[in-house]
Amino acid sequence: MKSTWRYRDIIDLEYFVHLDKGRTSPVELQEIRERDRRIYQEYIQQSSDNNDDHRFLLHGWLAGRRKQEQTNGKGILPGRLTEEIYTRLCLFFAVLGISLGIGAGLSFFTYTGSKPLNVFHYLAAFVFLQLLILLILLGSLAIRGKRRLPPPSLLFSLVADLLIRLFRSASRRLFSGMGADKREGFLAILGIIKAKRIYSSLLFWPMFLLLQLFAVCFNIGMLAITLFKVTTTDMAFGWQSTIQFSPDAIFHFVGIMALPWSWFVGGGIAYPSLSEIEGSRIILKDGIYHLATGNLVSWWPFLCFALCTYGLLPRIVLLLVALCKKKRSLAKIRFDQAVFDRLIAGMQTPILSTRAEPDVIDEPTATSSEHIAKVTSAAHTGVAVMVPDDVFDSCSDTDLRQALAKTGDSPLHTIRYAKDYESDRLLLENLAASQNRKVPILVLAEAWMPPITDFIVFVHDLRKVLPLTAPIRIGLIGKPDKTTVFTPVDSASFKIWQQKIDSLGDPYLSIERVGLS
Repeated sequence: MKSTWRYRDIIDLEYFVHLDKGRTSPVELQEIRERDRRIYQEYIQQSSDNNDDHRFLLHGWLAGRRKQEQTNGKGILPGRLTEEIYTRLCLFFAVLGISLGIGAGLSFFTYTGSKPLNVFHYLAAFVFLQLLILLILLGSLAIRGKRRLPPPSLLFSLVADLLIRLFRSASRRLFSGMGADKREGFLAILGIIKAKRIYSSLLFWPMFLLLQLFAVCFNIGMLAITLFKVTTTDMAFGWQSTIQFSPDAIFHFVGIMALPWSWFVGGGIAYPSLSEIEGSRIILKDGIYHLATGNLVSWWPFLCFALCTYGLLPRIVLLLVALCKKKRSLAKIRFDQAVFDRLIAGMQTPILSTRAEPDVIDEPTATSSEHIAKVTSAAHTGVAVMVPDDVFDSCSDTDLRQALAKTGDSPLHTIRYAKDYESDRLLLENLAASQNRKVPILVLAEAWMPPITDFIVFVHDLRKVLPLTAPIRIGLIGKPDKTTVFTPVDSASFKIWQQKIDSLGDPYLSIERVGLS
């Protein structure tokens, strides 16, 4: 059984995760664990052959969360709202493209009857300019694809910002009666998704599709007004230039341009003949009265074919490519962020009862040691622990192992950091040269102290020497006392750190509490 993801699913997934991040008290965290465990049992567990598939597990969790929202009467979710806004945005771009195409055509076809319209002006404004923009766009995409860079940031940002503004406007109007936390979650979610690097390619193609839809409709509008004017009015076309091009040179030029369609369009329709080109040349001092009507109207089929071939057709192709890429990008998305790893581990780890009777697993069918080991193995991993210099000597190996056991981890080794600048530089250099840079790193930090600039810079530098997908976890501890450094972290301090870490926009950087109580 495969899970099919849609864009609305990604948005709703990030929305629900964002809501859970705001719940940081021990009671709320326990409620989240119990809720996720129930979702796993009710919606996912029966398909046990997919228990290692993150896409399937998260899709099942999302289905459960949506079901809970519907049961609680919460109404529309941001995924559906965004989908509706995007549909209206497509309609808006289509109407805008057709309107501008018609408007540009009406402006060009202002024919007074005293002077023919210059075909070079038509080609330059509506064919060659589009070709130039198209070549620049394709060249940019090719260069960035070769260098494995993200899509063009300006193009993406402009349309994404428009979508976010429309989303904010619609959510304020539709959800003014909603609670502040939910409403702010609606308003923040697209900004969060936009900031995450893993979604840059995923979200680029819908924005790219909008622009191609606009270009297609612009060409349709321009073609429609061209045919309308030719059909309903007596239009005259000619050519002139200060540079003394010969009619023979113009004939060869239009013949080359007409190669894509001249093979199936017979007669003199594909492009004007040499005699028609000679007869439609505009000489300023002579006027137009000596020009034959047949020569003056011979250009319009060529102009329409040129607009279709070099303006409309490439944009239709790009529109279809954007649709295919949009679908493929959803199929290729990897849910390997730290926040999703913790969510899945929490779902699959049985909850032990702490009542007076002996501890039991919360599901009667999962009592064998083999099953328990299988379920909990995903949550347990070896980590390299970085300990601040001022608590390193007080951090006993026993306390460290006991604290990490609550998060399903075991320390591979400990590393002292924040001793001085030179020591940190040497540490980063050693990590950069290490052959085992994919080992998860847990950086301990004292939550009672605010996240200062030096620490944020160190995290930035740490990411630079590690692979982009290597997990970095910030483990918060409270203010050390005489017995241990692993004291509880209060909710206010945790929220401050969480906001700061989230603002860095690193999907593989996470934050958690590390403590003995």
